[in-house]
Amino acid sequence: MERAKESKKKVFQPRRRQPQPRPQENVQRRPPPPQVRAPQRRRTYTKAFAEIRHYQKTVELLIPRRPFARVVKEELQRYCAGLRIQALALEALQEAVEAFLISMLEDSNLCAIHAKRVTIQPKDIQLARRIRGDRS
Repeated sequence: MERAKESKKKVFQPRRRQPQPRPQENVQRRPPPPQVRAPQRRRTYTKAFAEIRHYQKTVELLIPRRPFARVVKEELQRYCAGLRIQALALEALQEAVEAFLISMLEDSNLCAIHAKRVTIQPKDIQLARRIRGDRS
C-alpha cells in the first residue's frame, strides 16, 4: 500500500514539433523523391479475355476426343446395338457439334448483352433457340 502512495502521477505532455525552416524565395526546392507505386491489380475478366483470344487463334477441338466418342457410342447403342463408327465420321461429328455449340453461345451472349447483362442465363439460350427456329 505504501508503494501506491509513493508513485507519482503521470502528466500528459504533448510532443513538440521541431520548427521547420522556411524556404527562401531565391533557393529552388528539390522535387520530392519518387514514391514506389504498388503493383496494379488486374481486373477479374482479364484472364477470361486472354483465354478467348487464345482459343480463337487455335484450330484444335475443344471437347476431348475420348469422352465425346464414349457419349456418341453410348447414344448409338440406344438406337441399334452393335453399330460401329469410323474415326473420320466421329471427328466430323465432333467438328459439327462444336460449331453448333459455339454459334449457339454467341447468339445467347448477344441476347444477354441486349438485356444489359454480362452473364448468359438459360433464358438467353432458350430465346436464341426460339429465334433460330430450333425444334428440339
